[in-house]
Amino acid sequence: MRILPALVLTLAPLAAHASGPGESHPSGPAYLEGGTLTYEVFEASVAHVDIESCPAEFDPEAVFCRMTLVNDAAHVFVFSFEGDQPLLAVKSYELNDGFLPF
Repeated sequence: MRILPALVLTLAPLAAHASGPGESHPSGPAYLEGGTLTYEVFEASVAHVDIESCPAEFDPEAVFCRMTLVNDAAHVFVFSFEGDQPLLAVKSYELNDGFLPF
């Protein structure tokens, strides 16, 4: 899984010392088991908006989406409804004329 620069910058201020992977502390980092970003961690740590629907190529019965606005682009984060609701994809759109195609 590739770590997104905007996500790293957003999560960076939350860094604190902890003992190691698998441990989490109320004021410390949330370790990503297996490198998976879950919706629970995303929701608590990334400023975003809920959007009604996902881009057309994603199955609305299987996923839900959230969006961030960074560096003149909209970034749509696609999460699974299954299990711990892992991040499945990120799709970015340039904000020219303020139009998003979904």
